[in-house]
Amino acid sequence: RSGTLLGCVSKRRGRTPVYFNANTCFSVRIQNNNHVVTTQDVSAIHQQSRGFIRMLDQGFEAYRTTLGKNPVHLTPGLCISIPILHQFYQIDMRERNMNLEIIAFTKDNVPVRVGATLFFRVEKPREACFAVSDYLSAVESMGTSALRSIMGTLEYDEIIADRNKINELLGQKIGNSINKWGIQCSRVEIQNFGPNNRDVERQLEKQMEAERDRRQQELNTKAQVNIAEGRKASAILESEGLLASNKNKAEADFALITRKADATKYKVKAETEALVAQVQQVSKTLNGNTPLAVEYLVSLQKVKELQSLANGKNHSVYFMQREDK
Repeated sequence: RSGTLLGCVSKRRGRTPVYFNANTCFSVRIQNNNHVVTTQDVSAIHQQSRGFIRMLDQGFEAYRTTLGKNPVHLTPGLCISIPILHQFYQIDMRERNMNLEIIAFTKDNVPVRVGATLFFRVEKPREACFAVSDYLSAVESMGTSALRSIMGTLEYDEIIADRNKINELLGQKIGNSINKWGIQCSRVEIQNFGPNNRDVERQLEKQMEAERDRRQQELNTKAQVNIAEGRKASAILESEGLLASNKNKAEADFALITRKADATKYKVKAETEALVAQVQQVSKTLNGNTPLAVEYLVSLQKVKELQSLANGKNHSVYFMQREDK
């Protein structure tokens, strides 16, 4: 059953004991008195069974070879597998994820620790079975290699600034590499990123702080320049507005004076024409004696003025020069 230890192979001295169950195969070796465990997915390796009937679950596909050749494609359900005669290769067709963690150097020689998650799925199980010996190990190797290569082409600040761009580059590079094995790279997501040691981290923090101060100073300088430009534009607009206002006022005064002058000219002309008409009329009555007509009109005007003085509120005594003929 799944999760139950089914057996142990080669426990003799000097050999590596191998333990396996229904889902996982792993080996334990003794190295410097320490147990080192190596695991491998059963779906990625050649499987053999002593039973004649095998159950292939949904989401899996398999290939069965007879004496190492003539592979037959098997779909989920009951499958016949004769021991020794048949060899069974099972592939998980579901989308899977693989965690990648490496230590790399950026373009500006900063040691960084990068952790990413690779999502992939098998599109062509035949190529995954027969084009590569262990597609999981190959995908992991290709993913770490591509991740290290991409990190080496970018500077530290570029990696921090735009992770989406790096995810796209990784997806394209890994996808193009593993496509020949019938595997499709869905996407790559960088989970964590940072300097490899504390000294580099403190140095980068100081560098980033200095960069932030520099950008802040640039922003303050630009703000002051914008304020000065705004004041300059305001002064120019104000002076232009004052000039336009004075110009309009001068034009208005000129138009007013011109109209007053025209009115006075018209008034004088009208009065002159009326006076000339009166002189001509009186002169005609006096048989063409123009000087006498003028004198008559002057005397008449004096009488009118004396009448106005007499009717006024200011009762005063006026002395007038007597004119004798």
